[in-house]
Formats: sequence, structure tokens, C-alpha cells
Amino acid sequence: MRASAARAFAPKVRLYSTAQAIPIAKPTASPNKRSLQDLTPSDLCAYWDTQPPNTAQLTFADKLFVPSRHSPIKLWSASKFRTTPMSSMEPEVAFLGRSNVGKSSLLNAVMGQDVCWTSSKPGRTREMNAFGIGGTKGGEHKVVLLDMPGYGKASRTEWGMEIMKYLQGRKQLRRAFILLDSEHGIKKNDADILSLFRRYAIPHQVIFSKVDKVLSRKKKQGKTGASSVMVERLQDMLQDMRPLVQPDPRVSEGPGALGEILTCSAETTVGPGRKLGIDAVRWAILSAAGIDGSLEGGQLAAESPAPEKPSSIP
Repeated sequence: MRASAARAFAPKVRLYSTAQAIPIAKPTASPNKRSLQDLTPSDLCAYWDTQPPNTAQLTFADKLFVPSRHSPIKLWSASKFRTTPMSSMEPEVAFLGRSNVGKSSLLNAVMGQDVCWTSSKPGRTREMNAFGIGGTKGGEHKVVLLDMPGYGKASRTEWGMEIMKYLQGRKQLRRAFILLDSEHGIKKNDADILSLFRRYAIPHQVIFSKVDKVLSRKKKQGKTGASSVMVERLQDMLQDMRPLVQPDPRVSEGPGALGEILTCSAETTVGPGRKLGIDAVRWAILSAAGIDGSLEGGQLAAESPAPEKPSSIP
């Protein structure tokens, strides 16, 4: 009885094969995959003549662009250069791009409000539209953003003429930002615009839109994260573009673009009120306007003088 009782209360041991004893772990996210919100300007952009903005600078830029009762404000619209307000003293930056490249969507993301008209139909922007940023009650705006008519499909020759008059003759202009499509690269009409910028010594900088499509071949994956391979692929693409936007001065007809290429996606959210790469674009705008900031002091440095540009207008 004792033996049988012992057998009754003894723990029942079941034999398993090695394959049965070790549970199979569920697949986990790749250790090389990074969240889009963790990607830094050094991951998304290329800097060779300038330094990537640090966290404090990006935070300052985001803070200045926070919408308020006095920012952003539409200041004026003009279809011809001669009708633009000449008495304005605020530094200006202009945004250009092929029709339907997403320029108005980018500006909406930068300004934090849907103030620019967006449409799937090319050529909706038909005037130069100016928006004031960082204004206060009764005070001047820190910088003015210009949404320019698109070039290429659905564009008009007279728009291009007026745009060039503005880019050459506007003393308040600090920099022209040209928006290119990451999926298609630099097309012929983009190259023509860059050539004009060099010929007439117009300060300019390149921004590639829709970078989320470069970071992932799968649309859904690109909305959440990117692998190290895709980030490297993006950097390779930007390095390939470097000699195209900043040619060798010995063979170039004029100064090339600023020595940094930015990328962004106005449609990809990476946090509350944040879009992919937009904070770096905001910092570039402030830098172009000669604005530097200290979050501790909350002071803005004096604006830099406008660069000298040729006075001739074709």
C-alpha cells in the first residue's frame, strides 16, 4: 500500500522530445528596423557644407512655427512681380516645384495649418501667395513664406517669367527652396530651374518630398518604420544627387545649391502634430532668414543681410 500510495502522489513526469520541450518563439520585429519618429536629420538628410541641427534647434524651430492668432497669416497675393508689396522688410523664402509635387501640402505641414490650397489637379496655385510666420500683435513677422506657382505640367510661360522677376529682383529674398519628388529624382525641367538659379546666382536649396516611399517598398511598412538598409539606400540616393545640385565650380556656370539636401513627407505623421522631416525644413527656413534661437533666453538673433544678386532681369 505504501508503494502504491507513493506512486499515486508522486509528480507525473511526461517525456517530451527536444522539439516539444522548447517552445517556438513568435517572430519579433527586426532589430535593424527603426521607428520613423526616431530618425534624425542625419538619417533623413545629407549635410556636407553645414551641420545637422541638434535637438534644441529643432525644438526651437517647431516652437516658432506653432500656430497662433497671429501666425500663420496670409499677407498678400500677387500675379505679377510689380504688384508685390515693396515696403515689406521681413526676410522671405520662396518655395518652388513641379506642378503636383506636393508643394502646398509641404507648406501646410511646415505652418501647422491648412492655409495653402491643395488639389490632385496640377496648377492650382496661380499666384505668388505670401504667409507671415512668428508674428505678434502689432509686430512684424519673423519670416515670410512664398508659395509660388508650379512649373511643368499645367504651368504657364507667363508664370515662369514673373517668378524669375521675383527671384532676381526681390531684395527681401533670402533663399529659394526647390521641392523635388524622391521617387522620380531630378527631371529635365527641375534641372533647367537649377541651371537658372546658378546662372543668376539665386541662393537655393533642394528638398526631396515623399521620402516615406523611398524608405520602404511597402506603403504600410513605410508609415511605421524603416530598416537600416532603407536608410542607407536613402543616403546613397542623396549622395548621387550631390554633384547634380552642387556641380564642380570649374564646370558650373554659377554657384550651386546650399551644401545640404533635405527630405520630408508631409503626409506621414510621426507624432502629435509632427510630420516626417518637417522640423529640419523649419530649421532650414529660419537659418535662411538669419534667425538663430535660444530656447532658454527665447531671444532671436539679428537677421542677416540679404545676399547680393544680379540686378538684370531677362
